[in-house]
Amino acid sequence: MKKILFSLALVIFLLNSCSKSSSPPANGNNNGGNNNGGNNAGNNGGNASGVTVSSVTPVNPYPDDQITITGTGFNPDASKDTVEFGRLINGNFGAWHDGLSDEWASLCTVVSATATELVVQSMNPVHLDYSAFNTSDNSIAVVQVRTGGKKAVTPVIPFKRLLVLSSITNPDLFNDAIGRPGDSLEINGKGFAANGVSVSIDGAQLTDFKIDNTQSLGKIKLRLPKTFFGMENDESIMVEKNMTLSNPDGKTVQKTFHFLLSPFMQVYDMQPENNTYSLSGLNGSGGVVRINVSGRNLKSDATVIVGGVGVHSEGGLQVSGFPDNAVITLSPASLGLGNLQVTIMRGNTLYGACHFTVTQ
Repeated sequence: MKKILFSLALVIFLLNSCSKSSSPPANGNNNGGNNNGGNNAGNNGGNASGVTVSSVTPVNPYPDDQITITGTGFNPDASKDTVEFGRLINGNFGAWHDGLSDEWASLCTVVSATATELVVQSMNPVHLDYSAFNTSDNSIAVVQVRTGGKKAVTPVIPFKRLLVLSSITNPDLFNDAIGRPGDSLEINGKGFAANGVSVSIDGAQLTDFKIDNTQSLGKIKLRLPKTFFGMENDESIMVEKNMTLSNPDGKTVQKTFHFLLSPFMQVYDMQPENNTYSLSGLNGSGGVVRINVSGRNLKSDATVIVGGVGVHSEGGLQVSGFPDNAVITLSPASLGLGNLQVTIMRGNTLYGACHFTVTQ
């Protein structure tokens, strides 16, 4: 009888041992034993339920903004928190992994960390902007936070377009990337707001511009005022100037571009009021010869030369502020008999000429 009782006890002991070894670990199926039991609780900031996200600020950020993620279960050691940008595919997170690994749109730097707050920033905001908007006018970006084997995904974050100031174009100067007073100017980039944009060059504000935006590109068009850089006449002086562009929410970008300081002078036409004048008639009536000049950006350093047989006189073009039209007035004392020619010169360059005849 004792032998039977001993055998029965041995069977019960063996059954109890098998049942204990088959029980699931305390951490469920969270990567088996890879979380090392108690280390899992530490990696989740003491939050047994894992990682949660309660808010993201700014609510409507730019791709290059620092973003604050508030929640629970984050690791105060920033090196142990992994944050990625991506999108939802059938309700599951998918990181943007395409092209060179160091250019992945998903890559994110954890700037600082506490158990309840992560401050993060995109490593490749240009790629993030493209990935978030390449199939839609609206952002499709979400953020996934992983730490200690736990993870949480934010709702879709409505990113603004990345604000970029990329280049300038001068349609009046062979589309070169050189701005010049009096010329058309196109400012290229993206992310410009439809209204309320501020643009300045070395602190001087630009006005009367038009903004054209497409899904991926933006263009600001204007004509740079003739006297924007002052009254400089030398058309060869070119300097670098800093352009600043701000959206109405205060987001600002800056870039340096080349600008010529003086507008380009041209003379399109010169015509006397009459083809023939009587010298005695002019003297008797107190009349003068008027020559109408039309062009662009006429300059005070231009020289007016009157020439003919026995006649030669020079004087400055009487203008200010780079007008497009002017009147040259010649008194009878500056004239002689015969065919006379009036020319406009700047240095050794001829800009325009006309002829008229003076009789007795």
